[in-house]
Amino acid sequence: MGCGGSQAVNGAGLRTLWRRPSWVRNGISHENPTPRMPTYFYMLPFSIMHKVLRLLQHAGKLKEIERKGWKRAGVEKPESVACHSYRVAFLAMLAGDILGLDTEKMIKMALLHDLAEAIIGDITPYEMEREEKEGKEEKVMKELLDGFDEYYRLWREYMEGKSEEAKIVQEIDKLEMILQAYEYAGVYGKEKLMEFFEEENIKHPMLVSILKSL
Repeated sequence: MGCGGSQAVNGAGLRTLWRRPSWVRNGISHENPTPRMPTYFYMLPFSIMHKVLRLLQHAGKLKEIERKGWKRAGVEKPESVACHSYRVAFLAMLAGDILGLDTEKMIKMALLHDLAEAIIGDITPYEMEREEKEGKEEKVMKELLDGFDEYYRLWREYMEGKSEEAKIVQEIDKLEMILQAYEYAGVYGKEKLMEFFEEENIKHPMLVSILKSL
């Protein structure tokens, strides 16, 4: 790969770049007469490592970005985007396994779904029309996931609801907000948080059953 080129990085691609010494692969040899637990050495090209580190740094920013909707409703010290994304991913894991779907795909979609907010922030419907927001997200995600072709494809699949997994993760995103609303309602009262109880958006039977159990 020449300078300035774009190299795709995905699960399979990264694994082909990782190298381990022979004694690690084989467990023991004359070079390493003492057995030890296998240790992986990730020897990535600098251009790839730079992309990985940059992506990690942006993901880390989500821990600092508060969800504006809760703040507007008067919640003190509201959850961060990262907190929200974690439980979306956790719900995606549970739903994927229970329903026999592609759980790995669903978890990846959940972890990626709000990544653009690391740059554009948490934009609420009160601040910007949906079409304009999605346009900004598209531009940012193309930049953030440059070279991570699989991740960008999964994010687009999620945004467009192209698969059963994508549609369920979209509903899980809304269900997590409702779960959080119930938790905040225990402190601040349900009345001031009514806009977050968008129960009509939850259609999948499994998710509806979770909702009804609240």
